[in-house]
Amino acid sequence: MIRLSGKAYAVAENEQIKWRDKIFEEQPYLANVYPGDTRSIGIIFCIDSAEIEYFNLGVNPIFRETYRLGDVKMKEKGYFITESCIGCGTCKSVCPQRCIEEGSHFTIMQNHCLHCGNCYENCPVKAIERRG
Repeated sequence: MIRLSGKAYAVAENEQIKWRDKIFEEQPYLANVYPGDTRSIGIIFCIDSAEIEYFNLGVNPIFRETYRLGDVKMKEKGYFITESCIGCGTCKSVCPQRCIEEGSHFTIMQNHCLHCGNCYENCPVKAIERRG
């Protein structure tokens, strides 16, 4: 799965035909979807600044990576275990992805976290914070 978070804007009117033709050239199957003159009903949009998240949901634990497109400030997301952790292991026991590691305080492996919040909801001392 791929999530793209950015702001889309319509390509300039004088560039619409050029980009439409390029899209149809690179993706010839679109001629079946938009035959003949019907291809002109669409508006071409551009996203040149965005955050891209890639998730492989077909493995356990899941795999997640975040990329930047253009000049975008990356937002910190997910759940983080603070120094208030008492090391009870409740968070680890309720994590469906098994992505919480033991240590002086427990740690969430962010590239495997589902962001489900189960650890957050079950921590007895509220040592887990949600960001983003």
